[in-house]
Amino acid sequence: LKAEKKLKKKTKQSSKRRSRKVDYLDTEIASDKLVEDITCKGCRKKFSSGRVPKILHCLHAMCTECINVSFLFNEGKNKVKCASCGVLSAGRNAESFRTQSFVQILADIASCYEGQLSGKLKCIGCNNVAGLRCLTCNENYCQEHTDFHVRSRATSHHKVLSFKQILNAPLIISTIKREENCPSHPAKILEFFCFTCRLPVCTACALTQHKDCIYEELGTAINALKQKFENLKPAFNKKQYNLKKADAALDASQKNVEGEFGHSMAGLSDSMDKIMRTLRQKEASMNHSIEDHRKEGQGELRVHQSMLEEQIANIESGVDFVDTVFEFWRRRRRER
Repeated sequence: LKAEKKLKKKTKQSSKRRSRKVDYLDTEIASDKLVEDITCKGCRKKFSSGRVPKILHCLHAMCTECINVSFLFNEGKNKVKCASCGVLSAGRNAESFRTQSFVQILADIASCYEGQLSGKLKCIGCNNVAGLRCLTCNENYCQEHTDFHVRSRATSHHKVLSFKQILNAPLIISTIKREENCPSHPAKILEFFCFTCRLPVCTACALTQHKDCIYEELGTAINALKQKFENLKPAFNKKQYNLKKADAALDASQKNVEGEFGHSMAGLSDSMDKIMRTLRQKEASMNHSIEDHRKEGQGELRVHQSMLEEQIANIESGVDFVDTVFEFWRRRRRER
């Protein structure tokens, strides 16, 4: 009986832990990082179909509304100021910048997840609540239509995940290959790459705006750029190796300089100690000689002082004798 009670307690604790983990996943979905990624830095509102995220020249994203407002403030300059770093990006309007597809899809999935929780998001094939997204088609399905979509031969290779799975691992969006529409011609797909302007373009753009430019089919251009990158790899690796070698040599020379500097500083301190010792010895000897000279001078002064005192005493006795003689002669003269 005690063992059964212990097992029941363990199962209850494990079920509680599982429920806590699910709640923690929900808090992860509403994390600050996700909210920051799908929020425009200019107006602090979430990206949506009316507020499409656009990539500026500084690679930060702003919504179309903020970009158009910035163009109004900088009228005549045709420049928009980034709300994140303050860099100015040249353009005509919001449509002249490329759409940040990753952020747009992420914001759309976040709003769809909110619609799923509120029960307002409907499946594309029925009126049931949609809880899954086909990342290839960008369409929302319920479980029944998801099973049909995955079993179909034409769409069996599509990637279908729940909103929670996508929001917990948003980088999975970038692994899905999808065709992007041209910003100038929304009905056209980007099929070419303009090497002159370094932009992907559609057929209409290639025949009109980029007719004098050098462009190639998008897949061929991507392969050419990949090949160019591969060709640059050996030179880059060689330069990286030379740089590491130079860095190692610089570190070794720095260590040698530090060692020589330490050795020279030690020698300098030793020489300074020797100089200070000799100076102290000379100072002591000079003090002794000065003291000896002082004592000798004091002895000579005492001798001269005693001699002077004797002479003064003799002079005083002579003066007394002269005074006595003068006094005697005065008396004799008076007596006469």
